Amino acid sequence: MAGASVSEMILFIAALVVAASVAGTLTTQVDRVSDSLDARSLDLSQEIRADVTIISDSGAQVYDRNGNDNVTLFVRNTGSSDLPADAGEIDVFFDGGYQSDLTVTVVKGGPGWSRGGVINVTFSVGTLGDGTDHRVKLIVREDEETFEFRT
Repeated sequence: MAGASVSEMILFIAALVVAASVAGTLTTQVDRVSDSLDARSLDLSQEIRADVTIISDSGAQVYDRNGNDNVTLFVRNTGSSDLPADAGEIDVFFDGGYQSDLTVTVVKGGPGWSRGGVINVTFSVGTLGDGTDHRVKLIVREDEETFEFRT
């Protein structure tokens, strides 16, 4: 009779150890998932708060304004958060080609690119023929804007 009680107690202790291990593992995994969701929601909220609008006039001269074969666009921060006025934060495609050499200048709302502020984005495209249509796609933190003009 005493032998049966000892073996039952050993099985009971083993069951408690296994249950504690499972509970600890589940708790750790739930914490990891929760941290991951928190991080993703923060990233997503920053993307949602980022919104820009190209405010250049497509009928005005945006190409070769200074005689240097550049395209110059004015872009307003219409989102709910400040953005860095940094060329590394902006992706530009001109007629489908990626433009890596951008110049970004704050026009209004400095020192950075504050809400409601305007920046000037300039990039070189080489010589363009007269009367040709062109397209610029600008991406800032997942927000995409398209601008079309004719030279």
